[in-house]
Amino acid sequence: MVIRRHSARGSDDALGAREETADTPRATRRTAVAGGLGITALIAFPDVIAASTAQAATAGAADGSGSAATAAAAGGTPHFFLYGTTGPTTHPGVEERRAPVDGQSAASNLVTGLDVAPVRSADGNTLALVSTSAAGTPRAVTLTLVDTSTGVTATQRTLALPGASSAASILSKPVFAGTDTVALLVAVSEPSAPRTLHKVPANGVAAVTTGYAWTTTHQVAYFHRATATFSGPFPLRLGADPYLALTDAAADATHLYLWAVQDFTRIRSAKGSAQPTLTTEFYAVPLGSGTPDLTTASRGPWPSGVGAQILATGHVARVVAGRDLEAFSPSDGSLRTVAVAPMHEVSAAKPGSITLESRPDGTVVLTNSAFGRATVLDPAAGFTSVAAIDYPRVRYPVRGASVSSDGTTLYTLGAAGSGGLNAYRIATGALTASYTHGESYTGVYQLAGGNLLTLTAGSRTGLSFFTPGLEYVTAAATDVLVAGVY
Repeated sequence: MVIRRHSARGSDDALGAREETADTPRATRRTAVAGGLGITALIAFPDVIAASTAQAATAGAADGSGSAATAAAAGGTPHFFLYGTTGPTTHPGVEERRAPVDGQSAASNLVTGLDVAPVRSADGNTLALVSTSAAGTPRAVTLTLVDTSTGVTATQRTLALPGASSAASILSKPVFAGTDTVALLVAVSEPSAPRTLHKVPANGVAAVTTGYAWTTTHQVAYFHRATATFSGPFPLRLGADPYLALTDAAADATHLYLWAVQDFTRIRSAKGSAQPTLTTEFYAVPLGSGTPDLTTASRGPWPSGVGAQILATGHVARVVAGRDLEAFSPSDGSLRTVAVAPMHEVSAAKPGSITLESRPDGTVVLTNSAFGRATVLDPAAGFTSVAAIDYPRVRYPVRGASVSSDGTTLYTLGAAGSGGLNAYRIATGALTASYTHGESYTGVYQLAGGNLLTLTAGSRTGLSFFTPGLEYVTAAATDVLVAGVY
């Protein structure tokens, strides 16, 4: 274990292609599209990775001291939620679970047919789920807010979309804006310009197919939690050309922050000509409207598996290229890229699970399990790298690291050869606990109450539970092919 302190600025370094094995979780076209919130959006890391980042505010101390209080507040047994699908032809959904008691982990289905991964509020108390009415019916989007401590649906409201045709493809994404509002982004893709294609295959029988071009426009509605009502939807006016794909979003109590890129299908070059450059813009939209009051150029077009977040300092931050941060300051309106030097000192043949998690002291921890490195950054000091912690590279870097809720411990999956789990004290870099029995897990999460949950990929996802000290508790299984835990 090595702790390093840094002041040098690193250079940009592109990530290579993702290595896939027979055990590697694969994203469907629907989840890939949903991750970009645009029917023609192209993203580098789909929801199967990005969905795993909403663990910002789990309750209970890392040493287990908060477990009893948290369990009591939750009615005896803390709840958690599994997001995923039960098969390649089924839409994603959420399964509610309870932490194991006497070796049993009770399960009940909550919502199916979700558009995108659930979103958890900053305080960790609410989970937002979104589903869309079927094609051919009056089009509408349903927002469901679930109390995470009890698993009970607190609010469910439907937003009608009268302008959407029966053939439209609709994707929606919720964004918590402070404690009072949920912004609901809606992408409506309408088929247009049908083309008839005549083909004569080898059997000599002519085949006629009809294809469509798609026009995607974006809207935003605001759900007011106190009154349980929507305002809007308002058209998102992000420039003269409506053909945009949203790549990331965050919100605070005053603004909705968006990254949007030109629609890939609109700027494809002609055969033989140079590939055009994808340009990205950053927008700050006042809550209650769809028109930005600030627009500026952004760096990378795609998210890196981590959704944009509001930090304790008020900065809006997201990871770019798996190694750096892009940070917007609402106080002065600046958007800048912060080169994270420790992440440029290592190289990897493939991108891995990236997490960005806040600590109670206001610092943030950036991890990349393909690199086997965690970096502590201080936003209040210009995102200075306070320390870099090295840990073994893992076999399946899908959710390879997690910071404890009290910010003192970094949990990582074990080395590729040995598997298991490791725990490191962030302040010193010391290895404080480890567990291995030769099995490599595909993800690690800390649940409310302090205990840990690991995932094992297969036809049924294996769930293993550990204490904060990495003592084995019990195991369970689920038919859900899990893409995220909340």
